[in-house]
Amino acid sequence: MTKNDGDTIDIDRDLVLDRIYEIALEPSSLEGFIDFWHDSELATQFNITEGRNPGEFDKSYRSHLERAQTILQRGETARPDMKEFLRPYDNLAAFVVNSSLQVEASNQGALSAFGVKLGDSLDQLALPLEMRKALTRSTHEVLHKSKQSEKLLKAELATKSGTMLFRIMRIANTFEDGNAALIVSTHFYWRETIASLLGSVFHLTEAEQNVVRLLVEGYNVKSIATARHTGEGTVRGQIKSIIGKMNLRSQTDIVRLVMTLGDFPKSLSGHDAAVEIDAPTLSDNWLESEVWKPFKSITLQDGRKLAYHDMGPLKGNPLLISHMGSCMVRWPRSMIRSAFEKNLRIICLIRAGYGPSDSLELDADPFDAIGKDSVSLLKALGINKLPYAVQGSDFPFAVDLISKYPGLITELISVGGRPCLPGGVNVDGEGRWQRFFVSMAQKAPHMVRFSSKALMAMSRRIGPEAMLRQLCKESPSDLLLLETVEMKQILEANISLMAAKSTNAAGAFALEYIAFQADWSDRVMATKVIPVRIYLAEEDPTVDLRAIPKLREAYPWIEIEVLENAGLALMYQKHEKLIPLMAEAAMRAALAAR
Repeated sequence: MTKNDGDTIDIDRDLVLDRIYEIALEPSSLEGFIDFWHDSELATQFNITEGRNPGEFDKSYRSHLERAQTILQRGETARPDMKEFLRPYDNLAAFVVNSSLQVEASNQGALSAFGVKLGDSLDQLALPLEMRKALTRSTHEVLHKSKQSEKLLKAELATKSGTMLFRIMRIANTFEDGNAALIVSTHFYWRETIASLLGSVFHLTEAEQNVVRLLVEGYNVKSIATARHTGEGTVRGQIKSIIGKMNLRSQTDIVRLVMTLGDFPKSLSGHDAAVEIDAPTLSDNWLESEVWKPFKSITLQDGRKLAYHDMGPLKGNPLLISHMGSCMVRWPRSMIRSAFEKNLRIICLIRAGYGPSDSLELDADPFDAIGKDSVSLLKALGINKLPYAVQGSDFPFAVDLISKYPGLITELISVGGRPCLPGGVNVDGEGRWQRFFVSMAQKAPHMVRFSSKALMAMSRRIGPEAMLRQLCKESPSDLLLLETVEMKQILEANISLMAAKSTNAAGAFALEYIAFQADWSDRVMATKVIPVRIYLAEEDPTVDLRAIPKLREAYPWIEIEVLENAGLALMYQKHEKLIPLMAEAAMRAALAAR
């Protein structure tokens, strides 16, 4: 152990520096550093949680943290963003594999058609066995036989007429350890904007839109009739009507024109046009398109783009929901079905710095900015009164909004979130990740910024599923969600909104964690005038359930309930209980607004 210039703290400085630079070179070693931080009692030596001079860790290591951050960013820059190779193929199923035949990037078309996810190997794709073998063999040849940089593979699909083609192209010298291959199929990805155009421009009915979709996917009249449980004569009549409405001459022209429509922008205007769709039967296919529909956005007065997700019926009773730092934005089919059945419109503002939303400045006040962003979005949507469902550590944003904009929020439903105690004392649990970032945010802002960048880089390096398993390993209920294919896809897509290279939320993540350490208990008092219900999960490692009596004593008007067999993903695990409660609150707000 050595003494740091003028300090009285005995710390093995070289060992700490080694660990910091190790993270810069290999971000996944952040997990080991967190274990080291706790197990070596480094936090105790710096008295991080006991009021020692703020910034002491930063003062000792700031210059090294800045150098380490430069190394980390250089390593990230050197590693190309594979998603850039997918941009020309938004309307097709496309993905990139590395020299080990593992998926490095995929688009929504590939996820929808073949279940392609980051980190999968080719032999895991949702394709017939013989097709997987042929694709694996052809891709290996393109990657490793220098004279063959491209190959076309023909595949017969039993469920459709016609064939599907896979174009396999080598991307040379992509990684230090070899090439990558871009795989593009002729499977057309049906985006919501295509259905919008068919309905609004050509006045096609929903049934006719479904026929068009099947034509584009390669079905003939007979297979369309089988898929739609109708007669071939009915299908021929629908195709004739479609040709007339679209002013075309043949089925081939329909397919050709729709493929062209696929090139239209994902956003139809500055404020994404919303097309109302009636879905009385709520079929699985229709719900699947709702799950993966594009985000919408508005442009704020300061020029920033603010994205949001709009789920459920567009004329339903609105509810605002937050997404947590892990960006839990999208819902699975069962939850969306419930929202439609209960006439609940879910509006999830994607905070600045997350997903496609533009970032804030480093010195911005996240409370002030996110409050104003929320008000701007609701004003753009014509909503002046609604309940707020806040998830996880986002509770401070909710109470800040309620205190600054009285009358806007009618009820507060907290899913996993909780207030701090008077004096700003947080009731954090024993989760090692949570305790590390909280301690860093309290006294070492430079370290929390560096660690946030390393966390995002780690997620990209090991893949979203592995990252989720790291974050959820203290909660069996959360890990169980990953055993369901649909839920795993949803959770992976959500966490990618936090950690994708093109939407790196490290800055926002650190800014929010630091802001949460301030004393915001005075804003909790503003919730006295509305109903407040808090639902906590028994297995949530970020919450100290032993503090519930103190919370009830400090805030007696707040109802608190602990739910069993649930963890960080409480909203997904207990949606059958929570969505009806939200729908009732939204209905009360809608009636009050009339």
